Formats: sequence, C-alpha cells, structure tokens
Amino acid sequence: MMLIKSACALLTLFPILCAVPTEKTELSVAAGGDSRSVRITGPKNLTDLGKGKYSKWVGCSYSIKWGDGSGSPAGPIGADCGRGLSHSYKDAGSYRIVAKTFHAAPNDSHIDDWAGEAQIVVK
Repeated sequence: MMLIKSACALLTLFPILCAVPTEKTELSVAAGGDSRSVRITGPKNLTDLGKGKYSKWVGCSYSIKWGDGSGSPAGPIGADCGRGLSHSYKDAGSYRIVAKTFHAAPNDSHIDDWAGEAQIVVK
C-alpha cells in the first residue's frame, strides 16, 4: 500500500515527465535559395509526402496554394513529390500559403486529413 501511495505522489509531483511529446502540425515555411523562393519545412506529415515516403502507393496526396494564383497539385502515383514543396515568386509582396494533405475516398474524391496556412513576405 505504501508503494502505491509513493507512486501516486511522484506522478502528482512530476506529471509533465509522463507526457508524450506531440508533433507540431503548423505549416512552416523557410526562405529558399534566392530572395523570392520559399520552401515548406513542416509539418512532418506534409514533408514526408514530399520525400516520396508514400508516393509509391498513394501519389503526393497534398496540395499547396502559394497565394499568387499558382499551386502545387497532387502528383500521380510515383511522382517526384519533393519538387512541389518549393516555389519562386515573380513579384515582391505578402502571400498567404494554404496547404493540405488528403487521401482518396472510395469514389476517388479527396478526404482532407490536415490543412494549414502561413503568411510570408517576399522582398
């Protein structure tokens, strides 16, 4: 009985130590190689699709709208999905990037799994 009380007291004193860290699911964007290019750096569930981890079976399964009228459409099975995670803007300005991941429904429509957005200023 004393052992149980001690264990409960420890859990009460240190509850954070027992917590499992969770993945950040926010869309993150970094500057690319030149002044007007950007690349998606997170979340992991989106960048894993870009690394081709799943493209062998499901295609790219993501889409990105870069805020300037262009987008990275979902690629077919076996596509190079990493290329779609970067973009170069023609003009300086403020852009809202919207990304989502999805999977196919039985009727071949898309079911969204995750969506995120980020604001970026390009000079």
